[in-house]
Amino acid sequence: MADDNRTDSPQAKETMEAMEAFRFFPLSGKKEKGDRFLQPWLYSHVFATGQSGRGERKRAQKELKRFFTQKELRAILDQADQDGQTLLETQLYDSARKYLKLCLSDDGFGRKLFGLVRMKEEEKEDKIIRDVYRSMIPLFLALPDLEEAEVMIQALDQACRKLLPGRTEDMEALVMSLDNDRLDSLLPPFEHAPEADGE
Repeated sequence: MADDNRTDSPQAKETMEAMEAFRFFPLSGKKEKGDRFLQPWLYSHVFATGQSGRGERKRAQKELKRFFTQKELRAILDQADQDGQTLLETQLYDSARKYLKLCLSDDGFGRKLFGLVRMKEEEKEDKIIRDVYRSMIPLFLALPDLEEAEVMIQALDQACRKLLPGRTEDMEALVMSLDNDRLDSLLPPFEHAPEADGE
């Protein structure tokens, strides 16, 4: 997992401030700020759960590459020098957790039957797990030219485990069903909570 790469050096502080200024931006009429690092997760989610096919994968890769090659972002990562990769990973891990939390709390996400019926909490959890392990992670595995694909897989997996720690058996079952050696090498073993005695 990526660690926060804050240090006391003036250059590191300047780089972190630049990253925060890039990542978070004011929203018109709202107190909270927008988060640009939610964009790659939203792109991935939309493309992964929509129509499948080579064309959709190419579009997804194009949009993700466009995000990661933005001049302002690349300049910040170059400024970070050897810490650039760690800085990027830190943003991806943090934004993945934030994105899945938003999905879980969003009424619009948790609806079915053309948006008329609100999902129960367990149904929303089921949908998040399916979307992560059946759709989004397989999409990243199918994008070999995306340099950030592997860290996005790891960040999304860790975010899902932290958000729903009681559902790791379901996550593991979906990972096993993919039967992908590359994925198995990227993810740490699943840890399951012990069952309560007498139930």
